[in-house]
Amino acid sequence: MNHDEIIKQKLLAEPLSEDALKLACAIYNTYVTHDDLKMEIKFSTFFKLLNLHPCKNSIIDIQNLLEEINEPLAVRNFEYKGETIRLKFIQFCSYTIKNETIKLELSAKYLYAQKYYMLDSFLKS
Repeated sequence: MNHDEIIKQKLLAEPLSEDALKLACAIYNTYVTHDDLKMEIKFSTFFKLLNLHPCKNSIIDIQNLLEEINEPLAVRNFEYKGETIRLKFIQFCSYTIKNETIKLELSAKYLYAQKYYMLDSFLKS
């Protein structure tokens, strides 16, 4: 399928909260800067970004925001690398919370979908 033939879709079930949007854009811009889908980011970076006090509750808040941005997108007639799927559910990233960092891996399929399929795209570099 040619990119000109793709019909853009409204993919977000609900708009993201301000903090979730801020977090998603920061993660995306980190990816753009380093050109690597895998990254490890210190909690202190998230605390500064979101103006949170460094404590256990703030880590829980960050995890809740990650869950919010990981709400799956339902993409109809999704074509990726020559394969077409009638309905594909895609998440923003996978993550693991460690002692002082969060290991993240952005989904290449999500980035592709937000670029070519999303009317309501929120990621900007």
